[in-house]
Amino acid sequence: MSCCKDKMEPVETDSCCTPRETSQQAALSMRKTGCGCAPVVEDKQSRRLVGVVTERDMCHRVAADDRRASEVPVEEIMRPASSCCGMDESLEDVRRKLDTHQATSLPVVDEAGCCHGTISSHHLGKT
Repeated sequence: MSCCKDKMEPVETDSCCTPRETSQQAALSMRKTGCGCAPVVEDKQSRRLVGVVTERDMCHRVAADDRRASEVPVEEIMRPASSCCGMDESLEDVRRKLDTHQATSLPVVDEAGCCHGTISSHHLGKT
């Protein structure tokens, strides 16, 4: 049976953001990668996941409140690190998490909590 690491898109350091970066920087990362989420990491060297910011977060917590993305820190709008998938998680579990978190994409972490990729509903359509 396929698992998350079989379908995930590997993540590059510049597609991650830190809690201190702005929502605009997170949005630019999402646009560059074409992914609906930006992993929020403690620092870009370790890539230890501390949260995730999604398109939905940007829409509901920045745009809908008419806030300027360049002035809103990621830490104000990010979801907790529990909004992620483990590398060996089943694709059925991933589908459930996407639904639970009302997201189209989620970060994928190893056992140490370091971000290695993202997985989206688009990836799951290719089963």
